[in-house]
Amino acid sequence: MGRLKYQVIRRVVAPAAVIALLAGCGTGGSTAAGTEPTPAANRAGPGGATKVLGRRLERGATIAVTPYEQQAFLELTLTPATPTAGRKPILERWQGNPTIHLSGDPTPEDLIQVAESARRWSAITGHAMTVVTGPGTVDMRFVHRADFGRTIHTDDVDPSAVGLTRVTLDPKRRGVINGALVVIADDDIQVGRNRTIDHELGHVVGLQHSTCPASLMDGSSDGARSVRWMPTALDVRIGALLYDPRLQPGLTVSAVGAVLTPTATEGVTCGPVDLELIRAAGSGRHYLCVRSADVERPCTADLTREPTLPIVNPDAWTDGRSLSSRPHR
Repeated sequence: MGRLKYQVIRRVVAPAAVIALLAGCGTGGSTAAGTEPTPAANRAGPGGATKVLGRRLERGATIAVTPYEQQAFLELTLTPATPTAGRKPILERWQGNPTIHLSGDPTPEDLIQVAESARRWSAITGHAMTVVTGPGTVDMRFVHRADFGRTIHTDDVDPSAVGLTRVTLDPKRRGVINGALVVIADDDIQVGRNRTIDHELGHVVGLQHSTCPASLMDGSSDGARSVRWMPTALDVRIGALLYDPRLQPGLTVSAVGAVLTPTATEGVTCGPVDLELIRAAGSGRHYLCVRSADVERPCTADLTREPTLPIVNPDAWTDGRSLSSRPHR
């Protein structure tokens, strides 16, 4: 599972709709050329006041964040993994409440994970995300990786990708997401799909990639990345900031910089990667093991839930090279 790979593809379709294609991570979308003028950001108004989207920015409209939170926000919301030439990145988010329709071949565990993930992102963004039986604004399909390109209508798909998301933007409302197509690899192991589901729904709400290895929105394929599937404190903070009413969809980097002021001294940071997924040679059974500097570390075979640390009554122990039923003395 530590080999999960994420790829980002971008495409703009005009004039009927604006679409950003993502594979496993990164949102980012652009307004179709000529649909709207670039907003006036950081232009001096009467008395030198800053204007954002043509409106005067009152002092109470700014948000105090730490320097790291400001950096993480710009990365997670305004740094497309695949920039589009000639188009400036803008904040993208929903104004309505997303509804998720599932199709393909999801497992019972997938259904539980989607519902739980939807509740988590709903609490973070303040926009209720629900699973529906009829057509939804978010179409989530569980398919084989070999079918990703055909399903999402592109020939440019990394064969090792485990999830893709295509976000659709409203052509009449700058930066407003109004739909998404998500594909999840149903030939991945369940614990891998758990993370992919939560990760992809993070893209659906408007988040891109994080360079923090512990973040749910980390888009690397490095083995040092976290295998946890619930949003970290960093993901929660940035997701909540994205939907803060003092920020608006369509803002550019400079406009966001006028609102997010790096004056706070306490805030979230990039936490440690504290778990890894290990497969037992021969049996093929997987274990979630504590990642630390200890010589021998406890593991659990229960992959149905995220372990809380410390692991109580471990099922196995690892020294990083092998698994054993009990620690060596």
